[in-house]
Amino acid sequence: MEIFILLVIIVVVIVAFKFESMMTSKMSPDELQIYKNEIKWGKHNSAMICPHCQTKGNIYTKSVKRKKGISGAKATGAVLTLGVSMLATGLSRKENLTQAHCSNCDSTWDF
Repeated sequence: MEIFILLVIIVVVIVAFKFESMMTSKMSPDELQIYKNEIKWGKHNSAMICPHCQTKGNIYTKSVKRKKGISGAKATGAVLTLGVSMLATGLSRKENLTQAHCSNCDSTWDF
């Protein structure tokens, strides 16, 4: 049973790889570059202007989670449980941000 599941996963990966190579072979060089950047950096945002190089149309954005500071609730839980909860959750809180990347000057920033 486990071998069958492994074989199915391998076949799905091979089919997906073939489909992607078939799709990318039909793209122009500019479309291919945008496609590769979207895989790595997120969706293309043509309206945004880079704050570093002041160019428009070369920005890619995606949602990210970053650790930021210490969560008050987690610190309180750690005090009440004598530090046991810290092992499972840690003390830092996570914040949802947007990551932007400029393909012209290769800058990456969060906002």
